[in-house]
Amino acid sequence: MRETKPVGLTKTRAIPRAEYPRPQFERTDWINLNGPWSYCFDFGMSGTDRRLFESTGFDDRIIVPFCPESELSGVGHTDFIQAMWYHRKISIPRKWSGRNVLMNFGGVDYECELFVDGRSVGTHFGGTVSFGFDITRFVTAGGTHHVVLRVADNMRTDKQPCGKQNCWNFKSFGCVYTRTTGIWQTVWLEPVDRHGLKDVQIVPDLDGERFIVTPRFRALERGQVFRVSVKAGAKTVARAKGPAFDGAPLILSLKKPRTWSPAKP
Repeated sequence: MRETKPVGLTKTRAIPRAEYPRPQFERTDWINLNGPWSYCFDFGMSGTDRRLFESTGFDDRIIVPFCPESELSGVGHTDFIQAMWYHRKISIPRKWSGRNVLMNFGGVDYECELFVDGRSVGTHFGGTVSFGFDITRFVTAGGTHHVVLRVADNMRTDKQPCGKQNCWNFKSFGCVYTRTTGIWQTVWLEPVDRHGLKDVQIVPDLDGERFIVTPRFRALERGQVFRVSVKAGAKTVARAKGPAFDGAPLILSLKKPRTWSPAKP
């Protein structure tokens, strides 16, 4: 395998961006997939015809989550990249058996399709939001699998927003950064319960001394209860509970809430 210089790892010898990327959903049972992946550029956008989604490894190496235009990726290719393919092997812990396995991406620019062992899992469009795929039926607890990600970022079609990334000329304008293609945020695996939380919105109402907490669930069973608590250090200062309904807000009252400020962080 011909390797590019792994600039992103030479300074620390550690996984880049090792922290769990979603503080509100932080968990201990997860696998960070940042670090070396193999890749290949697809300037002719012929990779699907060449069945690159069945690859078991490409010739060049890139350090995820840094985009191929950046030096930290070990690539530093600043010309236009219409499409590219990533590959990595993943191992699913046996203890994850019976739980749903999610593969999450903090950001991929712009369009992508995920394959596991040559089978298409799903697609995503948009370079600025995080997303994930449920890969449970594509993997086996205790097994090792080949993951391939196809990325398309053809900015010259006028069909996708570019921001300050120059869509027509080689050099950037109005900014000091390069174009961004492909994976540019953390990639990770995590096991989740089938009836767990998918998302939650927390809206503070300081005048009303309360929080409005709206949950979103992956699935629900009859009789489930949604519980919310607020802690100050190790001390619980407020609690609320109610029937678990997807999208139904729960009100949590908190007398004299302490607000955050730079003076009192």
